[in-house]
Amino acid sequence: MLCWLLLATLVNAQPQDVSLSGFGTLGVVSSDSKQYGYRTDLAKNKGSFNDTPHYANSVLGLQLDYPLHANTDLIFQSVYNNQDTLSLDTTTKLAFVRHTANPNWSLRAGRTALDLFLLTEYRDVGFGYVWAHTPSEVYGLVPYRYLDGIDVTHSLKINRLNLRSKLFTGTSSADFTSYENSESVKLNNLIGLSFNLESSHWSLQYRYTSAHVANELQSTERIISGLKALEKSVPSFDSIWPNSDATITSLRLKGRNGSYMSLGGKYDWQRWSALAELARVRPTSSFNTVTSGYASMIYYSQRFSLYGIYSATHSHIFDINTLGIDLITLSSIPAGAEIYAGVDANLNIYSTSQSTWSLGGRWNLSPSLALKCQWDRTHIHSQGDVLWLNKHAASAPQETVNTLFFSLSFIF
Repeated sequence: MLCWLLLATLVNAQPQDVSLSGFGTLGVVSSDSKQYGYRTDLAKNKGSFNDTPHYANSVLGLQLDYPLHANTDLIFQSVYNNQDTLSLDTTTKLAFVRHTANPNWSLRAGRTALDLFLLTEYRDVGFGYVWAHTPSEVYGLVPYRYLDGIDVTHSLKINRLNLRSKLFTGTSSADFTSYENSESVKLNNLIGLSFNLESSHWSLQYRYTSAHVANELQSTERIISGLKALEKSVPSFDSIWPNSDATITSLRLKGRNGSYMSLGGKYDWQRWSALAELARVRPTSSFNTVTSGYASMIYYSQRFSLYGIYSATHSHIFDINTLGIDLITLSSIPAGAEIYAGVDANLNIYSTSQSTWSLGGRWNLSPSLALKCQWDRTHIHSQGDVLWLNKHAASAPQETVNTLFFSLSFIF
């Protein structure tokens, strides 16, 4: 409805009223692992393997701004970032009406950027930050990029400090993919808040978001159906798989609550900047909490910038042996071993453990064009490969992977 309102309004708008802007990134990635393929986040199902150049990290965005009157405007942004399905819904990243009642209060309704990160507002705008890519250990774990709902922002000046508070609620959706499968996970009853305290040289931000999972994964439904079939067909199945009903309950996602919390900050002095962000992801009560973070130092000159990043993420791996399953007997039953492997994979679907050292540079070719390069050296711990595309899902060994990034970012 908001898109139709925007289009109808633009039809009657004068050319001088409509502001068109855009951004983009032309990028290439090369990763040296034969088993693990680099990807920017969990929604991506294509990546770089075995030093083969990968070009799917490119982005192109267009934005329309139209002021309705002095206090109200319309924003529409469409972004292409190699979506498998191209439609109005998948390419629309922003589509909202904003009303600024006064300098202290503003309200937005429609599709807005989901406020989770330090760089939320320009996560896809590569020209807006120095790095060749945002740290995957934080930004890659949560593929949700938009909120369909409303948010209210209040700004308050305290001496030389500015405090901006935001409350938001709505729904969202994102794809979670592996090397072979892709499934959409929808969130409802999403509610969150954020606080940003800043001065001329530093800023400190806090965010908290919670939501309910609105749908069940198809892969989970197949495993649950298989486990229920074994319960009915195999005599004394409870002695082979004790308390299998509790296992089924733990597998279900629909209706479960998840939360995300982050604390980030930035400090600028002379030619230097320091950024850091810590996050805690609790997908649902069925999965272990994920802790992640990064710290970055950046040096600026007139046209060149150099930087380093350290980032890491960790969660405990669920040990399926604690369920007391008689695997020898189960393996002799048709489909038994397959269901066992499926339960293990699902209960560890969000288990991640890795750390990355990054070095890179940026060259500002013009006020609207920047060339970037970056080298990542990532140590992936055993069974901690969730952020990567794994060609051999049954095995997730420890490995150290080198990844190179080259990109050309622009705005207009």
